[in-house]
Amino acid sequence: MAPGKPLACAQQQLEQDGYLLAEGLCDSKFVAHLLEVSLRHSDQVMSALGTQTIGIGSAAGFDEVVQRSPGRWDIPISPDEFGVDDRDLPWWPLISAVLGNDAEHSFSGVVYSDPGSPAQCWHIDSPHVSADHLPPHALNVMVALHDTPLAMGPTELARGSHRLTNHLQNPALVSDELVYQHEATVPEYLVANANGAVPEGVSSALATGSCLIFDDRILHRGLNNASTSRRSMTYFSYRQAGYRENTHFEAQRSVYDAGP
Repeated sequence: MAPGKPLACAQQQLEQDGYLLAEGLCDSKFVAHLLEVSLRHSDQVMSALGTQTIGIGSAAGFDEVVQRSPGRWDIPISPDEFGVDDRDLPWWPLISAVLGNDAEHSFSGVVYSDPGSPAQCWHIDSPHVSADHLPPHALNVMVALHDTPLAMGPTELARGSHRLTNHLQNPALVSDELVYQHEATVPEYLVANANGAVPEGVSSALATGSCLIFDDRILHRGLNNASTSRRSMTYFSYRQAGYRENTHFEAQRSVYDAGP
């Protein structure tokens, strides 16, 4: 599925570490298209938002935009708006191998952080569904739209933590504290009542067109953007057929319906 990384190896790494960095997976023409659509769409949405009040988190946002943390904006864009078919995308072989050929598109869009935005709190994107460790019920693909050095604050992941965030297996964990960016949720929290090692935090500079693919249950966070430029990534998220829990977009309002 990726240059120099056979599908079986990619699956194994995803199972073991909870994430996979696929360097050079997307060609420059495709990335330029994603960037153009992302900028155009986000400019439209943020213009419509204007000075309307928006809080932090999906329930405090709008259908068209969520502020995930201060200065970190998530703007959904459908595959149709991107002009793509999920099954034609270069990561689809891995998605279908892990989630099944009937895997469903959950969300897609662009997430960007303003210069000077702080690091997020550690969090997962959705909780485990069984006390037993099961294969992923959801996967995320993040595409670097430009070269992203560490100073721009790429995503940091706690390696292997997708096996440790199971609140149904570990009663010391609280599901909402894992999902909704609670300050006390740090890698050490996952092993506070166990003898296991604290999962290692890892982050990498990303070249244009590289893709970070990760299990929805892994502990992760966007780092602070210490640069003078906006950091932008598109994302495509997938779920097993029939999985419906939504902790990503919970708003009940539109920027186009709200008053001035």
